[in-house]
Parts: sequence; C-alpha cells; structure tokens
Amino acid sequence: MTKIYSLVFDYQIAKMQASGRHWADEAYKNKDYIFSYSAASIATFLDKNPHLRYDVLTDDVDLLAAKVDAYAVLTTNLNLVDATEKIREWTTHPYCFWPLIQVADMHYTSEEDALKLDNDLTCLQPIDGMLRDLEAGNALAWKHERLCRQGRDYWGESYAARKGLGTDDFHIHNTGVLGVPKGKHAAAKRIVEHCEKLIAVDISPVHRFPDKPGVVAKVFNTSDQVAVNFFFHEEKLNVLPAYHFFEHWCYEKTKEGVFKGARYLLRR
Repeated sequence: MTKIYSLVFDYQIAKMQASGRHWADEAYKNKDYIFSYSAASIATFLDKNPHLRYDVLTDDVDLLAAKVDAYAVLTTNLNLVDATEKIREWTTHPYCFWPLIQVADMHYTSEEDALKLDNDLTCLQPIDGMLRDLEAGNALAWKHERLCRQGRDYWGESYAARKGLGTDDFHIHNTGVLGVPKGKHAAAKRIVEHCEKLIAVDISPVHRFPDKPGVVAKVFNTSDQVAVNFFFHEEKLNVLPAYHFFEHWCYEKTKEGVFKGARYLLRR
C-alpha cells in the first residue's frame, strides 16, 4: 500500500523571497491564489484516480474544500487533514520550504510506501503503474534534471552541496513528485539533516540573479530538493520518472497552467 499526500498552506511570501525566490509574489500571489491552483491540481488527480485515497494536509480545510467543490469530481477518497498546528510550527523555521521537508519526514514510517505530490501538478492518467514501481522498491521523482555539478555556478546549488554535503557529484531529480519505498524510510530520516547542512551554507559569494541585478540570496532556494537527491545518491536508489503521469508547472512564472489543466473539470 502507498500513502499519497500533499501539503497546501498559506505561504509566507516575504520569507520565500528571502530564501531566494524573488519572484514569489508573482508566482504565488496570495493565499486565495495558492488554494485555487492547489484545488485545480487536486481535481485532476481525483478525476484520474477516484479509487485512490489522497490525504491533503492544510491550514484551512474549509477554504480548500470550497475550492475543490468548483470541480465536478468524486471526492469520496479525498481526505482533507487539518494540520494547522503542525504547519504553524513548521513555518517558524527561517527556510521557506521547511514544511515540505517536515511533512515528508512524518510520512517516513516504514509502514507504507510514501508518495508526495506537489500542489502545482496536473495528473495526466491513472497512476496505478507508477505505484507498482514504487511498491517494487524503486524511488520516484518527476524527472531527471542534471548532475548537481553541472548546474550554473551562480545558482549556488553546487556550491551549497560541496560546502554542506562534501560533494556535488550526484544527480538532481525534480521532486515535485516524490516516492520513497517503505524499505528506505529509516534512511530517509537523514534528509532533514542534509537539508539543515545545505541551508547553513551562505551562497552569497557565488550567487546572483541575471534577471535581478543587485539581489543576492544567502540560501539555495531548493535545498530541500538537493537534500532528497543526496539521499537517493547515498542509498544508490533506482529513481524512476513520473512525468508520464504528471505535468509539473514549476518552471512557469505563474501557476496558470495548473488552472488550464483542470478547466475541463469545472462545474458548468
């Protein structure tokens, strides 16, 4: 069995900008926008996988339920979980995506395989085949991007990896979809420590934004993803791609693609 889960909460835009996402106000806008595109993403999953239980942890169950209700999908297996207290605790951390590290960590119980879905995905087809791959002991990620050392120096990713983890010679997979088999959950508990080491590195000596001269970040803004990939590397996991099953709108400046992907499901 696989525990499928997501996290939807009201981002702290200023903190995201301080963590190196200077475009956060354009991409995420405000709470209503975040919950709206999250609901669109959820709707496409429910449409393609009405038979699968889907847990979504959130700090506003009522708002998210109302947003999902705009779509004509079966919600019998959707479980909206009030995680307000946990999210409030996690968001006291200075790193903007600390809640993503923590929600994943709480699902590494060694009892069930764990599949984390970001809230800006469009589900393209039933994921039963993907779950069989996970249950067979493979890891899952949305897609392979590059070797860490092949990233541009001014991103700060390879710099943070070398300083914090001792190497940048490992693969980077996009973890918008993240599946970890239960047999590796004990080892996955180290991801939190890996992330702490990465965000402790000041990347300002090498970092710059070509589109924002004069703005410099101190923290690599997807340190959580690098931490997961270092875990994959350490454990020599076979990482299979999930882009056949999901579109991930992470490279866009807004989340309008998520809305477009769910438009066919809107109630008329």
